Amino acid sequence: MPTKEELQTGFIIGDWEVLPARGVLRSGEREERPEPKVLEVLLALAVRDGDLVTRDDLIREVWDGRPTSDEPINRCVAQLRGHLGDRDRPHRYIETLTRRGYRLNEKVILQDPVAPAAPPPPTTTKVSNRRRIWMLLAFITAAIFIARPIVDEFFPGKVESIAVLPFDNLSDDIADQYLVSGFKAELVHSLQNVPDLAVIPGQVTYPDKEISEIAQILGVDALLLGALQREGDTLKINYQVVRGRSGITVSSGSVTGQVGETFALQGRVAVQVRDDLVGVSAQQLISANRNPASESFDRYLRGLYALERRSRGTPEKLDEAIRLLTESIAIDPNFGPAYLSLATAYALLPDYRNAPLQETHQRALKIVEQGIDIDPSIADAAGEVLGFVYQKQRQWAQAEEAYIRATTARVVDSNAFNWYSLMLAGVGRLDDALAQLLIAQKIDPSSAVINSRLGTVYTWLGNSKKANEFFERAIQLDAGGETYRFGKTLLLTREGKLDEAADMFAAGVAMSGGQTDWIAPVFAAIADQSLTATALTAIETAFLDPQLDPRLNIISRTVLDDIDGAIEVALSAADKDEFFEMDFLFIPELRQLRLHADFPVLMEKLGIQKYWTEKECRWQGDAVSCP
Repeated sequence: MPTKEELQTGFIIGDWEVLPARGVLRSGEREERPEPKVLEVLLALAVRDGDLVTRDDLIREVWDGRPTSDEPINRCVAQLRGHLGDRDRPHRYIETLTRRGYRLNEKVILQDPVAPAAPPPPTTTKVSNRRRIWMLLAFITAAIFIARPIVDEFFPGKVESIAVLPFDNLSDDIADQYLVSGFKAELVHSLQNVPDLAVIPGQVTYPDKEISEIAQILGVDALLLGALQREGDTLKINYQVVRGRSGITVSSGSVTGQVGETFALQGRVAVQVRDDLVGVSAQQLISANRNPASESFDRYLRGLYALERRSRGTPEKLDEAIRLLTESIAIDPNFGPAYLSLATAYALLPDYRNAPLQETHQRALKIVEQGIDIDPSIADAAGEVLGFVYQKQRQWAQAEEAYIRATTARVVDSNAFNWYSLMLAGVGRLDDALAQLLIAQKIDPSSAVINSRLGTVYTWLGNSKKANEFFERAIQLDAGGETYRFGKTLLLTREGKLDEAADMFAAGVAMSGGQTDWIAPVFAAIADQSLTATALTAIETAFLDPQLDPRLNIISRTVLDDIDGAIEVALSAADKDEFFEMDFLFIPELRQLRLHADFPVLMEKLGIQKYWTEKECRWQGDAVSCP
């Protein structure tokens, strides 16, 4: 393998001559002058001549061993590919080895130092006008090509949209992750107050993608990358704003302070980014009510971190969130956002802890009212929680009114659109549900849940191509919950892939804590109608278990043509003081259920008929039409 000293005299890879001493890449008449660190990355790859270069190798050799996030490395590799004309896949020069590092695909060929070429002998040959024109055009074309990155760097243009990617945790303690996550969330909230700047909260880092690819996926002009490091009680935050098209850094900086100043530190970063992107302004990005005591804010960040990481498999996270958010409010009763998060946690208790629905939801409403009294600025955002509670109480019109308030607020959350979509689907408005989901996906394209739900709704609407597209996106984002599994089950069943569908369905049921031995007979009966009686017997026995979701019983019976049994289960479930999502009632596979004589009775019990009347909706055949 070549040494760095040998490489300094010049080498060739593919179509490119590399002259490290001059900082030049040359291919024919084209010359590229990469940044020093970009060239160092190329040398680190060339030294290994096709062998793996890990990210740790690059940090040690290019960044002198200083703690460095993935983003600067990704940016350098992306810029290097740009210089080499290697942006298209599969990459010719630099290959990404997933979760391992990179390697050079072209063989390194050493060469002797290039002596300066002798000047050409003088000539008196007259150049024709046509040749002069072609030479001029070639010069202009080359100048534009070379100048483009320079223009991008010094005249980056207005950034109208930016995605804030998850910050890297450079601390030694993984327990500090709540600080990193919370800092980024508050930064997003502050930046969303900048006029004419669309801010997307990215949920994943896309470690194997280049800057331009990430920006294209998220549909933004720029990315904000950052890292947080804690040393004792000192916090240091580094950030950079990178243009999506060119990968050029257009803004960067760092702030340092004490752990107790976390809220103020994110405010400083938000102001610096705002001033760099749109100019210095006297505008206040943070209201007085969003300036909590340091201990209160620390509890709030910890509670928010626990709330966001809840799952049906770890309901204790919800309990932890309630405890921490309650402590946050006790320390600083004037911090409005803590009330919203605490109300959300209580609203979710019936789903995660089987808590009494009416009691816990009344408590959630009371907490919201207290928060709004203290901080009226949270009133619009509170519509998300209010809508969720009203929806669970089957007060559909009130739920919609609250969701509209939340989704038209100055600062919006993708989850408000997601929950509004669920509500619309629950009353049979599937097209409108899709429209709200698409807005949610635009705000947060890296949400596995939202992409899973889009796949599900497209399945309901019969668009298999789009359904598969969004299910694929969801799985790339590590989807694996019930939303993904149940939605995908229906699509696989439609496609005739019954074995895959049965496995997917069983996995989803197991995640919710239910038994699965009844599933195989059901799918066997779908394939062979003569086995229907056996399947119905298995269903009858299995659903004596209260852990099993009655929706699965209704769907299974309808698919097996036991319409009377399905409507009986649905009416029984509607009589209980509990809630189950109604959206499944309007899928194509349940058409026979909607044609049953008792279906209007079911709609009356669920409060949906009242909503239809208030909204002047009309029931036509087996579907609803609303103005």
